[in-house]
Amino acid sequence: MPNIREIIKKQKAFYKSVVSVFCPLLNDTIYFTGEGFNHLLGDNPRKRRDINEQYLKLMCLSHAPTIAKNSVRIVEVRKGERFVKHKKKSTVTYELVDGKKRRDNIAVVVERIGTGKLKFRSVKKIRDNRYNNKKAPFGA
Repeated sequence: MPNIREIIKKQKAFYKSVVSVFCPLLNDTIYFTGEGFNHLLGDNPRKRRDINEQYLKLMCLSHAPTIAKNSVRIVEVRKGERFVKHKKKSTVTYELVDGKKRRDNIAVVVERIGTGKLKFRSVKKIRDNRYNNKKAPFGA
């Protein structure tokens, strides 16, 4: 397995090259900000994610722009609040999938704070029936 520092450097360069993509499903542009990349590694530099989790997220990252552009389903919408610059703001988080057949599906997580821009928040591998294009059986 390559050195995690090399992977971070390579994926950071890729991430910076993306800037934004249009998501027809949300009818809006998703911006790939530094905040999103930092969230993949762990928001707090003193409390990083586990190395294996960082590796997994970074390996999925190259699929994120394509999934965002070609997403066919919003699998989860979460509404909440968080403090931004000492003010409580409402947030809406969407998990998007593109419906492609892969061994492991990948979901892209995007967030809107208040009335701001949609921003890439994270990417994750998922192994759950509700993420597939077909409807899951009742009670699954």
